[in-house]
Amino acid sequence: MEGASAKGDSMEELKGLRISSLDSDSEEDAAVVEENRKAVDVEEEDDEDEDEDLEPVMLGFLEKPEHPWSLLRQSFPSKAGGAPAWLDPVNLPTGRHCVCDICGKPLRFVLQVYAPITEKESAYHRTLFVFMCPKMSCLLRDQHEQWKHKPEQPSRSVKVFRCQVPLSNPFYSSEHSKNDGTDRPSSPGAVLCDRCGTWKGDKLCGRCKKVHYCSERHQRKDWKSVHKYECRQVDNSLQLSNAGSSNGGTIKTKG
Repeated sequence: MEGASAKGDSMEELKGLRISSLDSDSEEDAAVVEENRKAVDVEEEDDEDEDEDLEPVMLGFLEKPEHPWSLLRQSFPSKAGGAPAWLDPVNLPTGRHCVCDICGKPLRFVLQVYAPITEKESAYHRTLFVFMCPKMSCLLRDQHEQWKHKPEQPSRSVKVFRCQVPLSNPFYSSEHSKNDGTDRPSSPGAVLCDRCGTWKGDKLCGRCKKVHYCSERHQRKDWKSVHKYECRQVDNSLQLSNAGSSNGGTIKTKG
């Protein structure tokens, strides 16, 4: 942090506190920060009079869903927390898009907003998805990246994905949604990660071949926490089933 830290500092002096660059303390970076600060101060002064005449606008608020089915993808929900209800359940982000560019960990789902443009055929159904890294150090690094002018390799810990499909699509009926729990998707979606339920689970447990993961990181976490016990149970059940088949009978087991 830059700025005065004496005991008798006034509130006006404390307003000058700014976060310095993580990369270097060069004069060029300091000049950029100071220029941005002055620009913001000027804009705030110009907008003070205008803001007095503006009425507050409610952008949205959270409330509990009345029915569980209202959060499913065929209901085209706007929701926060949990797992995303992917509009296009097949063509999901993969690779570098799903992880924080700074620490490399899978991004966590924050919220999604259904924002259709019905007058535009290609965006009849349209949803925005917001993801972020939970590490504050990555978020601060991302903020510093925003200050740079056209960085060669931008690093992002907050990412927004837009997905849109036309009225006639392979995933949903072109008929008007009933919104009563009877709507069903026209086709199944991709298999998701059993650990996070967010990203495509294109990696399988090498032992039981039953559980899917989006990354090796989530596979290791799940193995340490629970799957190493579940995997053995699946393996034992398969062995008992094979033994019963070879003897010409069946064996019933309790989980």
